[in-house]
Amino acid sequence: MKELLVILAQLESLLASGEAIALATVVHVDGSAYRRPGARMLIDSNGNWWGGISGGCLEGDLLKKAQLAMHQQAIKRITYDTREDDPFQLGIGLGCQGLIEIVIDPIRANIERTFTLVKSIVESGKPQFIQTVWNDTEFSIQALEDAFPGWNEASQTFTEYLPARTRIWVVGNQFDACSLIELCLTLAWEVHWVGNTNKMRKDVQQRVRACYDWDQVHGLQPSDCLVLMTHDFDRDVSFMNQYIADQSFQYIGILGPSKRFDRLKKQLQHNLVSDISTPVGLDIGAEGPDEIAIAVVAEILAHQNKRDGQRLKFRSTTIH
Repeated sequence: MKELLVILAQLESLLASGEAIALATVVHVDGSAYRRPGARMLIDSNGNWWGGISGGCLEGDLLKKAQLAMHQQAIKRITYDTREDDPFQLGIGLGCQGLIEIVIDPIRANIERTFTLVKSIVESGKPQFIQTVWNDTEFSIQALEDAFPGWNEASQTFTEYLPARTRIWVVGNQFDACSLIELCLTLAWEVHWVGNTNKMRKDVQQRVRACYDWDQVHGLQPSDCLVLMTHDFDRDVSFMNQYIADQSFQYIGILGPSKRFDRLKKQLQHNLVSDISTPVGLDIGAEGPDEIAIAVVAEILAHQNKRDGQRLKFRSTTIH
């Protein structure tokens, strides 16, 4: 999501300037590849680019092809095959062993329509499918409520799933809350901060989406993630009774040992609907606020992606 937000911001500037641009999109991957379908790379006429379609090994060649596409004002369909050690195929000796298909679109009207739709979906805060068609006679792009993602070679149609931007509520204003917020901001998550606003770091306050005093929280949604790190038992009890009990959320984590949570549950006035992660975070031996923040964010990502947080070397099925 962070890369997509960077591309959207740059696109807004480039579209306003009138400069020639091209937008490359990974539409199909077979085998191992650093990026998955939906990865994008924005290129301008000066050879600058944002985003990427690989781990850095294919971008140089794609840049040349994008410049040609801009010059000819023609959509290009590019295939990189790194599955075999073919000395005549770009990619020999690269780390990945896969086939990557990419569409390069230099047509300004197409890019404008893509920008408008994708930006509106991101700002809506709701996940959606996007279906894009590039063929010899037309370009079309639309949002769909439900679809099957993938690339249809015959119709030149790419359907992708665009997840909602992660919204996280960090509850507490101690210094460890700032470490978690900083990491979430690095990932371009939408951060809402709850606590004593008079005691919150001012520089951090300016960078989050919104700040709330303890009893003035509003706008919570079932798709939100919440992390309670108040270091105050009574405050946790009050917050849970007021905002969490009988409510369903994507993820809830609470700092502190299991025995503390057992005591906390006895103080609740309503039932817990959501599963609670406590002690919060993955078991990585985290020590100190920055490492704990990594453990917490890693657990949220594992939960969102339906993974168990084990080492990839022990995964019996494919990574993606």
